[in-house]
Amino acid sequence: MNFYRESWVLGDGMGFVCFGGQRTTMLICLTGHGCANAIGGWEKRLYDFLTTVAMRPSISRIDLAHDDIHGDYLSVDWADHQWSAGGFSFKKGGRPPEIQHVGNWKRPSGKGRTLQIGMRTSSKFCRFYEKGKKEGDKASVWCRCEVEFKNSNTIILPEVLLNPTDYFVGAYPCIADFAKTEVPSRMEVKKKTAHITIDACVEVTKHQFGKYIRVFRELWGDKEALDLICNADEDYWPKRMKPLTSDANSGPVPVHKQAKVEIPSFMHFITTVPSFGLNGENGFS
Repeated sequence: MNFYRESWVLGDGMGFVCFGGQRTTMLICLTGHGCANAIGGWEKRLYDFLTTVAMRPSISRIDLAHDDIHGDYLSVDWADHQWSAGGFSFKKGGRPPEIQHVGNWKRPSGKGRTLQIGMRTSSKFCRFYEKGKKEGDKASVWCRCEVEFKNSNTIILPEVLLNPTDYFVGAYPCIADFAKTEVPSRMEVKKKTAHITIDACVEVTKHQFGKYIRVFRELWGDKEALDLICNADEDYWPKRMKPLTSDANSGPVPVHKQAKVEIPSFMHFITTVPSFGLNGENGFS
């Protein structure tokens, strides 16, 4: 992955670690699922690691988000108006960044619309999208704003982990006032996401398989019917529902919990550091 020789998954979709090659560097990536389920205070612990332990650390990308769960002030239409009014330009009368409308803007279908500001290849990219509708609630007014920073032509300082608000509101003039807005807690966002996702999953199951399940109950009763139709796969948590909890441990056994492989005594591995002589010969010291 990412041109490294080795890559390992963190947890069950929480992120991944890559190493080997690439100028003796290591890549650590946390997904949104990983950040949402990480033990509280992980930002400070990661900051301490980057500033006191890691050698030549560099943050290559970080995404910062702002949620308006109740739709009180934020929407994709508001963002579209701000672009027209120059709210994404720091210089008055300056050329606004690129804009893209994704989804059905002419006749909204309830599947959610997205407004993209900037270019994906640039060091700063912004998107506004109808989060609740994306999760499956066609009537939801929940809107999310995400700003994606990359170190393509700038340096992302580790302090962004401790003060994400300052970096977020400084991205564009029109979102500067968000610094004064009280944001929902991580648990509140997770709870809202869980309610919408579970309701959507129940509705899908009822619509697609509800009649079959009802007949199965009449034929065999509740327990036998459920035993008959339940998936026997060990990794039984649906991908859509895994982000709802950190307890979705139905996947493969993590490497650190697997039984250690016994190495036969006749197999010997080189454990010394290679040295190179002045005349070009090489060996091991």
